[in-house]
Amino acid sequence: MSNHDAFDSRRASFEEAYFRKKDAELVEKLREVFQAKRDRESLRLITGITNDEVLDRLMAVQAKGEMLSAFKLLPLVEIAWADGVCDKREADAVIAAAIKAGIPADSVALERIKEWLDRGPNPEARKAWYMYAEELRKVLSPAELKTFREDLVETARHIAELSGGILSTFFNVSQSEKLVLKKMTDALSDKP
Repeated sequence: MSNHDAFDSRRASFEEAYFRKKDAELVEKLREVFQAKRDRESLRLITGITNDEVLDRLMAVQAKGEMLSAFKLLPLVEIAWADGVCDKREADAVIAAAIKAGIPADSVALERIKEWLDRGPNPEARKAWYMYAEELRKVLSPAELKTFREDLVETARHIAELSGGILSTFFNVSQSEKLVLKKMTDALSDKP
């Protein structure tokens, strides 16, 4: 076998390996696209939301499957951080509320809530939640929306009161917490 043939054989081998790698990457991308479509359709079925932009945002913040349960409680993290810091009592109250809402203590969803409590509010997740709330107003009955709103706002108010306000005696809920409570209430109001 001449050097020329050896080089041709080696070149062909490299080309074949290169194209095998490219094919594998393409197959993986297709799998990801199909999985994303399945996840999106699953999210659409679970929530009743049909707005593609909202579904895309929910997917972007990974609010699917078990994580959707955690995502519904994102405003509790917002209220815990409303005054710029989340203390241990507020964090414990958010975790207790999540467990009471049915999120298992050893779940990935609860771990995500703990991460949110450690890191603070995420602007993208906040936008996605408000879009989600807007869609809930369309898909829930007035009674279901009222129950969801009242439960969430009552829990959020309790968490806000834990921070103690000014000197821990006056005004149990700070102005920044009141603002978050109002935004949350308005977002889930049956009147747009």
